[in-house]
Amino acid sequence: MSDVALTQFKKTLEIAEELLLLEQRYFHNPPRSTEQKAVQGLRGGVAVFVVAAFENYLKNLMEEHLSELSFKHKSLSLNKLPDHLQVNRVYRLLDHAMKGPAFQTAPPKTQRIQDIERACKIIISGDIDPIVFCDVSSNPNSKNVKSLFSNVAINDIFITIKSKFDRKWRSPTAQTFIEDKLDEIVNRRHLVAHTADALAITRSDLKASIRFLKILATLLDSEMRDHTAKLIKQCT
Repeated sequence: MSDVALTQFKKTLEIAEELLLLEQRYFHNPPRSTEQKAVQGLRGGVAVFVVAAFENYLKNLMEEHLSELSFKHKSLSLNKLPDHLQVNRVYRLLDHAMKGPAFQTAPPKTQRIQDIERACKIIISGDIDPIVFCDVSSNPNSKNVKSLFSNVAINDIFITIKSKFDRKWRSPTAQTFIEDKLDEIVNRRHLVAHTADALAITRSDLKASIRFLKILATLLDSEMRDHTAKLIKQCT
């Protein structure tokens, strides 16, 4: 598997890194009074951008790896999937077809018939639709990320990757460090988006955010890749 989602995410983060380089090259730290608006714009932009990139990455990650199951479903027995994943395969697909995409006005029932018929065909064929496992409710915080992986039968994802994370972080961390750091980054995005105030955000904050998200994304990709391989083997 080529890990397209991870590669694209890292390339996207390069944009954020370039914005930080511009801010560092042309402005003082802390910024002078005449520089504050520009610095807020650049730092706030990075804070929002990296979270949006991470949210998009999570969707692409799930779709990429679960597509392996869908692509091979005719040669697999997906009824051998873990119970929780089997339930989600059916119920989430039907729920998605009945209600439409999350955070969008539900289309009229007549327009949903086609989606419902498609969902039924997928279920009857024994296939899996990766799209229904990609929703993080526009908020990639620790709770939603944990739920995202739980839906595909990876429980306690942050505990699962903790030792590997510490090695890549090159320092032992507190038991809840990964969750806390992710929530800090996401909440920073919320603060900027809702108050337009980014002056309290430091360069070191943003550099640490990018480093953290790169490590986290790499480990999530690795776990999802290994998990998908195990599922395929289990269903063969």
